[in-house]
Amino acid sequence: DAIANNPPDVVLVDLELKLDDISGVEVIKRIKGFLPEVNILVFTKFDDDGHLFPALKAGAVGYLLKDASPAEIINAIEDVYKEYAPMSGRIARRILEEFHNIPKIRSRNSSALTSREKEILEILSKGFTPKEIAKELFISYESVRSHLKNIYKKLHAHSLVEVLAVARGKGLI
Repeated sequence: DAIANNPPDVVLVDLELKLDDISGVEVIKRIKGFLPEVNILVFTKFDDDGHLFPALKAGAVGYLLKDASPAEIINAIEDVYKEYAPMSGRIARRILEEFHNIPKIRSRNSSALTSREKEILEILSKGFTPKEIAKELFISYESVRSHLKNIYKKLHAHSLVEVLAVARGKGLI
């Protein structure tokens, strides 16, 4: 009852977690079933498809590897709190490769992206983080976050995975 009355904003889940033979992915499913609005960040050593995709499908919105620096961990938690989908460039690349294998993404009506939004989307598809994009384009981190929010809205997406899939399906990247 205490958790239901005061739910956490972000939950970190380690996929190595084993509680009474319950996997980390099952923990994610149960949390999302009980508290669907909670944002879950996976923090794990596993970078293989057999762990990555089930965790995302179960409801995780971010996926961070344990070799991340303390600053990257803090930034990822903040990003999840702000409803972004943090993940390492290596993980983003795996997701893109998976979506390259999908023949056609469902069509969506969306407002046209600005040239800056397209530029950010292209860099994002290469696995850059929002902070790296800001440095690359010589703009503020908050400007990048604002553009990303607009991209999510225009593509009717709720996660980085979905943004990249829709953008790929529309030929934007």
